[in-house]
Amino acid sequence: MQKTSEPKDLETLASRIRWIIGEKQIKQVDFARSLGISANYVYLLTSGRKTTISELLARLIESTYGYSAQWVLTGKSPKHDEIAYRDLQSDTILKVKRMDDAELRAVAAFIHSLQNTGRE
Repeated sequence: MQKTSEPKDLETLASRIRWIIGEKQIKQVDFARSLGISANYVYLLTSGRKTTISELLARLIESTYGYSAQWVLTGKSPKHDEIAYRDLQSDTILKVKRMDDAELRAVAAFIHSLQNTGRE
């Protein structure tokens, strides 16, 4: 999957959910699993058949993926609000979870080298 460029129209809940899934480069089933909802429910959301979600689910999307719950619910307010750091953190954690042992060792070595550089 390729990262999507931001569409001009994110007025519907369906378009915002599709945007998040596309920007995070994940499958709908993985999005569903990460939020504890069914893949069918995500399909209903992305197809526009379901046009509202609970505030609780919007907050779960915010804490998991870094998009403002207010933006998810209404489309009004910056989608990343003050939580840009959490978005970076969430995205990084997702990528680390997908790494194999060799990649994890390489990342750990890099982090260790940064720590040593700061002590010189």
